Amino acid sequence: MKKTKLLFTSISLCASVLFANEPSITTSTIRSFPLDSHDLSLKINYNRVNDGIDFFDIKKHELGDLSHFGSIGDSSGLDLSLAYGFSDIYSLFYNYNYISLNYIDSKLKNHQNDLFFKVTIYRNPMAFFETFTADVGYTRNSANDLDIKGTNQLNTMIQKVKPIDGLSINGSVIKYKDNSLIYYDAVTNKPISPFIKIGDMEDNSFYLRLLTGFDYRTNIFGFYTGLKYTSINTTVSLEPHDAEPMHTQLSNAGYHDVDLNRNEKTAFFGLNYTVEFSSLLLDLNYEYLTIWGRDESIKKTDDNHIFNSSLSYIINKNLLVFIGGKLMLHQFNGVIPYLYNKYTKNKYTKKYGYAKVGFVYNFDTSKLFNNNINDTTTYTNY
Repeated sequence: MKKTKLLFTSISLCASVLFANEPSITTSTIRSFPLDSHDLSLKINYNRVNDGIDFFDIKKHELGDLSHFGSIGDSSGLDLSLAYGFSDIYSLFYNYNYISLNYIDSKLKNHQNDLFFKVTIYRNPMAFFETFTADVGYTRNSANDLDIKGTNQLNTMIQKVKPIDGLSINGSVIKYKDNSLIYYDAVTNKPISPFIKIGDMEDNSFYLRLLTGFDYRTNIFGFYTGLKYTSINTTVSLEPHDAEPMHTQLSNAGYHDVDLNRNEKTAFFGLNYTVEFSSLLLDLNYEYLTIWGRDESIKKTDDNHIFNSSLSYIINKNLLVFIGGKLMLHQFNGVIPYLYNKYTKNKYTKKYGYAKVGFVYNFDTSKLFNNNINDTTTYTNY
């Protein structure tokens, strides 16, 4: 009897969700349905994780000692998305993401630019899978150089990058076994304080994403899969680079700069679900990605599970405000590819995530185009 009652309740809840009006906008930029012709969509959201905003217990369980290479802490950031439908077949999407991370006792500021062109391959409202679309895109991540100058962090990094017994740096003094070395700037005649620079941090990716989906009343279901090719650059060097005597001595001791450049390939699969009920809109997304083509020395964590969720309040058919969160089970693996390397790979068994708040606004520019053709035309809103 209890099972029958539970089944009846579940069917009733599903039925109540399935019969309403189709949502007009969504927070998801990865979508199987194309934008309507001349629609312009704008989304802005602020992201944050700290002691007071910790939905996924990141601070309590996951964040490590920031003196170690690869450890990350609190973050804040901004997402901006623009999309325009040239027609019912062609759309252009641009996403900009900025994130400032506490990283190795410093601030890493990553800029991500993502641009993709959506083409509708097939659309038939009478078919079960109503649409098939393809996204052809390019993503670039880049960050400012990081200077590691603190004595503890500097020596930890040196031994991490190139372990050398008896080598340490304290301010302007380099100690190697029984020798102490101090080098002076030729112009100022002041002692030179060496530091580690993590520089040239960037990755560039090209990808193809295939999407399909269907909707029923207020429910939209989407499925997608794709492939991505990524080129990655990062260098770790001891600075200042023009201090030749210092570099000669350290080279004789066995120290040398490190080049972390590589290429890798990624396959991914994702699910989207959007449902509208009353004045609320729920967006859910799950993506799984797996990475290959990495050298044996950096094979540790070769996949990631990414969850996105947003709950929106619908102001009107063109505007909504939302709160939500993003969770990555293996930090930024495959999301910001240059952060993963042979020195950070052991950190990628941990999860990372943040809360977000923002809004989406849709502009219908078709009236502007029509007004340019005939200013006397009268329009009716449906």
